[in-house]
Amino acid sequence: MQNRVDGKLVLLYTLLVLQVFIVMIYVASTPPSEYSTSTIRNPVSFVNMDNIVEMTAKPVMKEIPSPTYQTITGDVKLKQMKTSGFFTTFNHTMCWRDGLNNKIMHNIENNDKCICKQGWHGSDCGQPEVVWRAIMASKQNIKLKRRKLTRRIIYTFCVNDFNYAIAEVIVEELYQVVDIFVICDFSKAEDNFEHKLKKGILSLHQNKILYLNAAIKARKPTRIISKYIWDKISERVKNIRDDDIYVMSEAEQILNSRALMFLKVYDNWPQPIGFRLRWSVFGFFWQHPLKTTITVGACTVGLIYEAFRTNSMVLHRDLVGETNDRDILGLVIGDLNHYGGWYCHYCQAPANILLALQRGDGSKKITNTNTKNYDVLFIEDLIGTGVWIDGKTSLLRAYKSRDLYFAPETVLANIFKYDWLVDNFYAKLDYY
Repeated sequence: MQNRVDGKLVLLYTLLVLQVFIVMIYVASTPPSEYSTSTIRNPVSFVNMDNIVEMTAKPVMKEIPSPTYQTITGDVKLKQMKTSGFFTTFNHTMCWRDGLNNKIMHNIENNDKCICKQGWHGSDCGQPEVVWRAIMASKQNIKLKRRKLTRRIIYTFCVNDFNYAIAEVIVEELYQVVDIFVICDFSKAEDNFEHKLKKGILSLHQNKILYLNAAIKARKPTRIISKYIWDKISERVKNIRDDDIYVMSEAEQILNSRALMFLKVYDNWPQPIGFRLRWSVFGFFWQHPLKTTITVGACTVGLIYEAFRTNSMVLHRDLVGETNDRDILGLVIGDLNHYGGWYCHYCQAPANILLALQRGDGSKKITNTNTKNYDVLFIEDLIGTGVWIDGKTSLLRAYKSRDLYFAPETVLANIFKYDWLVDNFYAKLDYY
């Protein structure tokens, strides 16, 4: 028994000695720490106050990005293009590139006629559906002729504090067709449309924008304002031709890009041109019961000169409902199913809609209604439930999946950016 105990003690002592030996080897082989060495060499360090300036880190200066404000500020000359660039040739036949059914054309040999895609008409497939229907409905003997050089389009619209939201849609939708946008601003506020341009709105499109501030003319008659704008355009644009096209619309009106392109390429269409617009309200998700409104929107520069000489009003005139528009218009582009554009009425923030009502904007389309007691919550409720500004008239529900002309292409292509125009954010959950 005693031998077993002694054996265990010997084994225990042996293990302890081995552990101590291992620890000693580890300590001996580990290099000394930098902190311990520096402490041994110089246990206390002092700061030299004479060199304090040199030791201070210099602040890093961030470069301020240059402003993106690149609108037209000086004289400008509009470019002219050959119309042949918009056509393609099949067996010596000129066909409109966008309207041509290439698949069928390539499968037919020795074909000397243009075969159009759905929605395009004419011998060269150059008439979009909305224009072709307008020509048929006019019952006029219109003999169209393709131009060698395109007309240029001068597109003018005015904005204010409460109606600038659709301006971005207008420029983006028509940028490839319009040669110069003239944006006339009636706002004196610091955060007016010029400020937004300087902050970068429409930064990729500003090279075609001529900004004018006409706040001093805001209370003048329409004719004086129109003359003021035209004089400013004439000062800046140095090569205007009589056959160029002058377009003037409201800040919430987006004209059909295909229709405008047609006017650039062809001659002999009657003028002035009216556009029957799809009448949307609050967003493209609601439509007014009247469905459409007609605006006098385009004519040649030559007709503008004649109008100022004879003291007659040509543009900036709205016709609501079915009127004798044929008496004053040469051609109305658009019908009840195929629209010449969109009128997104009160497509603004509720606070801006309220401001517009307080200033009397759109009063010609609102009758027997007292809007003085309206507030933002009431406007939000109108948007959510689909009721017109009068608080009584029900609006028509529009569906993106069903309506061919639900909204402009740029809106549908940028749903995340323009979701507030496509989806009703104020809708009641139990309403749908």
